[in-house]
Amino acid sequence: MFYVLKKGKLKELVSNAIKKVGSIRKLEARIKISRSTISELSLEKRSVHNDNLNKILDYIGISLADKYIIKRLPNNWRQIKGGKVGVEIKKKKGFYESQLKKCHEGSSKYMKSWHKKMKNDNPENYHLMQYEKFKKIGGYKFKTDNKEKVRNLLEKEVADIFKKFGVDYKYEPLVRVGDRFFFPDFLVNNNMIIECTKWRGKDKAIKLKEKIKFLNKNYRVYVLIPKALKRYYEILNHYLLLGTEDLVKILKKSG
Repeated sequence: MFYVLKKGKLKELVSNAIKKVGSIRKLEARIKISRSTISELSLEKRSVHNDNLNKILDYIGISLADKYIIKRLPNNWRQIKGGKVGVEIKKKKGFYESQLKKCHEGSSKYMKSWHKKMKNDNPENYHLMQYEKFKKIGGYKFKTDNKEKVRNLLEKEVADIFKKFGVDYKYEPLVRVGDRFFFPDFLVNNNMIIECTKWRGKDKAIKLKEKIKFLNKNYRVYVLIPKALKRYYEILNHYLLLGTEDLVKILKKSG
């Protein structure tokens, strides 16, 4: 921490310390502050670091009232100030935007390279990392009877039914089919996938159909929707569960 004191106060403190010991050279030896620093402080050419201020105050045996302190600055204030000045100079000369663009381009190339390498070398970990980032902004607002957070009331209702029936399930697990990775809403007994949606629109059905094309190779797949939305999901008729009543029927059949 650095301090900026009221004009004349730092000069007064340093002068008193010098008078007490007899000279700047002797003061340097006594309080372990270099002569050049003592000289600059006595001329008030710089702010004073907390450590040096305490050394001076301790030596002359006084404390400093808050009324004499104008500013408190962080230890890296010079770097901050220098950085801001550098940016302003570059802006005036027209360099800032071009340098910023180069930084962005360099960063973008590095990140593309990193993503490509991770996908090739360790795809499972890569997808888990990316999904964990996504989940942080995913808006998990509802808590199930198993104390896990889910996105919406439909998913909560489904999870609570699984708990009621003693079903072994996982919420949004990583599922691999060939070289593709997915995070379905529910994986049940490691052999059945339940996707839940209340989206009003055929675009969601189209996306799910493409997803099911892969998942269906390894799992039984169902898409659970409210009955009122059936018209949007007609292309998935073979996979549809119309409300949780249909889900309960499936669970009872499977034992």
